[in-house]
Amino acid sequence: MTKIIAEVGINHNGSLSIAKKLIDNAKSAGVDIVKFQTFVPEEVVIANLKLAPYQKKNLPLNKQQSMLNMISKYFLNFQDQKKLFNYCKKKKIQFLSSPFDKQSAEFLLKELKLKVIKIPSGEITNYPLLKYISKFNVKIILSTGMSRLDEIKNAINILKKGRKIKLKNICILHCHTDYPTKLSDCNLNSINFIRRHLNVKVGLSDHTNCNNAAFLAVAIGVEYIEKHITLNKNMKGPDHKASLETKDLIDLVRMVNKAKQILGTFHKEPTKNELKNIIFARKSIVASRPIKKGEMFSEENMTTKRPLLGKPASDWKEYIGKKAKKNFKNDEFIK
Repeated sequence: MTKIIAEVGINHNGSLSIAKKLIDNAKSAGVDIVKFQTFVPEEVVIANLKLAPYQKKNLPLNKQQSMLNMISKYFLNFQDQKKLFNYCKKKKIQFLSSPFDKQSAEFLLKELKLKVIKIPSGEITNYPLLKYISKFNVKIILSTGMSRLDEIKNAINILKKGRKIKLKNICILHCHTDYPTKLSDCNLNSINFIRRHLNVKVGLSDHTNCNNAAFLAVAIGVEYIEKHITLNKNMKGPDHKASLETKDLIDLVRMVNKAKQILGTFHKEPTKNELKNIIFARKSIVASRPIKKGEMFSEENMTTKRPLLGKPASDWKEYIGKKAKKNFKNDEFIK
């Protein structure tokens, strides 16, 4: 069944208290997993890299700053991340994080001993990082924003080379890397395309500013839906505007649960509510005119009518050509 990942990312704005508040909100909304980003700023970007276009758009007053300067403001060190890991344990919600460098992967895998690792879209071609993660027996959730099918295949092959990670333990998330994503760019058909070509579990990392795509993804049968969350869309930061506030997160959980209820289970049989109607909806074999004892049953003297209180219409062939053992009146059940 579909699980919801509430992606805090860097929407804590470097504040441990905000991060904990977002965990509380995710838990109260009924989310399954809360996710962070683990990184050492100096290991992620070169010193003079400018902001990405969407970051400039979402940070208009600070658009001249470097990306290193920006992510350093939205950074929680390993000690703080460990506090969040323990806080999630206390709140009984799963902690998940994406490492953006080898040091961070080592912290998550060796220090926190995570059994599930989320690899972000930007690291799908990061050979050293993927190779390091491949040495651990963990489940992988891999986002695929900006990726081609051959790049996804290559990432999977690198992760499997360590012989610790099995294909059955890899889930590929379809993702569109734009914040927020336009509905016209969602292309949810990519989910089934990935599943068919790679024979993997699939999910959706959704950066739209509504819940429509997530609702449809449940119907496709995804393992995970990931959505960014925030305390307030107007907070300073690059990702807040493409994130859900708490009320919208609650709506998402309700919507996903309703979708799962509508989808039901993977089998076909009548429900209890259907069974009480079956007598009135299905037909029995009845005499279409008076039939005398010894007369042959045929299509000329039998028909099918409601209710299902006699022999079911499905037994029709068993009676054709047989002799009546008694007289039957018009509309009398053939037994």
